[in-house]
Amino acid sequence: MKIGILSDVHANLAALETVLAAIGTVDALWVCGDTVGYGPEPSDVLALLVERKATIVAGNHDRAVATGEDLDLFNPPAAIAAKTHQRWLSVAERDMLAALPRTLETSDVTLCHGSLRDPLWEYVTNPKSAAASLALAKTAHCCAGHTHVPSLFRAGAQAQPGRVKYETPYPLAPRAFLNPGSVGQPRDGDPRAAYAILDLAAGTVTFHRSTYEVAETQRRIQDRGLPQILADRLGFGL
Repeated sequence: MKIGILSDVHANLAALETVLAAIGTVDALWVCGDTVGYGPEPSDVLALLVERKATIVAGNHDRAVATGEDLDLFNPPAAIAAKTHQRWLSVAERDMLAALPRTLETSDVTLCHGSLRDPLWEYVTNPKSAAASLALAKTAHCCAGHTHVPSLFRAGAQAQPGRVKYETPYPLAPRAFLNPGSVGQPRDGDPRAAYAILDLAAGTVTFHRSTYEVAETQRRIQDRGLPQILADRLGFGL
């Protein structure tokens, strides 16, 4: 069973379309939160993921757009984007976001956005915080997003976040906490869209990057009147 793992699409349709084309046919598609927020096309991104029958968990931006939850914790450009997305999305779309689970167990993997200690907000950036989530998991492995940086932490092994090699299968055994990075707004200095492929039969995860038309997303952000910084940062992967 091969699974495409995405996170932090952030309403970036051009990046999502490129990643889905690169992934091709898989048995399932998992999304670790923050489908909306920041970007220019929240409705189209949601529609495409629904069309692809993706399994999606809630991120902090999804909750903010759906219900206004924790909007006071957002920086000004992020808050402006979230409030704008609230206006753009239909009631049905906001209800769909509001109904997303904060954690989900599937195929011996627990999905969340941040961590199992704090599914919406904790940034897992080191072996200690990864181990804390694994200690709470009923499954062998965990998959999260939120940091926008690809990473892999395995029980009994050291792995530096953001230093995974691409196109290289990593064994999951004995237990692993993995983050595919961000499709729509990478923050590791690499503007290419990030994602991962989980091969449950082989017991491996492989990280990937895909080049997409960053300038097109930047143009769409500007045309829709979102804060300029949200366009500028895409060019730097920050």
